[in-house]
Amino acid sequence: MQIIDVRRQRSLSDELPSFLLSALPYRLVDEISARWGGERIEEIRLRRDRQASLTLPRGNLMLDTVTDGTAIDATLTGMCSGSLYAYSDTINQGYISLPNGVRVGVCGKATCEGERLIGVREVTSLVIRIPHRARAVGAPIRALLHEFDYSRGVLIYSPPGVGKTTLLRGVITLLASGEGGYAPIRTAVVDTRGELTFSNGGKGLCLDVLSGYPRALGIEIATRTLSAQVIVCDEIGDYAEAMALVSSHNCGVPLIASTHASSVDELLRRTGIMLLHEARVFGAYVGIKRSGGMDFCYDVHLRDEIGI
Repeated sequence: MQIIDVRRQRSLSDELPSFLLSALPYRLVDEISARWGGERIEEIRLRRDRQASLTLPRGNLMLDTVTDGTAIDATLTGMCSGSLYAYSDTINQGYISLPNGVRVGVCGKATCEGERLIGVREVTSLVIRIPHRARAVGAPIRALLHEFDYSRGVLIYSPPGVGKTTLLRGVITLLASGEGGYAPIRTAVVDTRGELTFSNGGKGLCLDVLSGYPRALGIEIATRTLSAQVIVCDEIGDYAEAMALVSSHNCGVPLIASTHASSVDELLRRTGIMLLHEARVFGAYVGIKRSGGMDFCYDVHLRDEIGI
């Protein structure tokens, strides 16, 4: 007897939100659908007058579709619901934030006034990052906080694209839910770009979200008015933010944050991070690597064991 597998094959609409499928060029959607193969799509990259590409767990897949300037502009306008002006502030910072945790990197020809960027014209690249709901990860990060008795925080570092934001989402869920036999922790998330709380929709989470706030201001509010037991944010690094983090630490609220770096040595060469190091804001610096899928390998450096 012949056995027929009637399980429904995943379609592209299962992987990408409908608003994104509507904004992308039709020929690009058709090619992705034909060549995708059901893998997790991490990024879609459109480049002016060059071939588009997908970032998949196995690496980069170059597509045949070439996107010209008209297609790039139409895609960006479609993702902004027809109003580029409404997104102009974040476009000038190099990105737009969309529903479902989607973030789009935007680059092109800059218009500057002195050292200040006041506009981007002739957009040349769109980097569309696709978040995914995943099981809670990051138990070693929570264990470090517990070991520090929530008196000092943890800074997670890696090169771009390794999964820092995904890891932070998992840590947020672990802390705010009390999963694994821990008590729930009052967790405040400063979600500047609308990415960190994409998959944290459970009604039972002890979670407060400051969405769209500048990091320094969000951290100040979380400390002063939300009585947070832990604060989470991503991509810290500049000196002004470091000063706000020192103030937060002095109020006794630990911070979990992420930043770009490939090693502890590189990390501590940055002025803002060194300020935080000297103020003992972080009890540990944790480098991460992917070990396959969304499993992580952790390289833990305790602050007091670093000879600086």
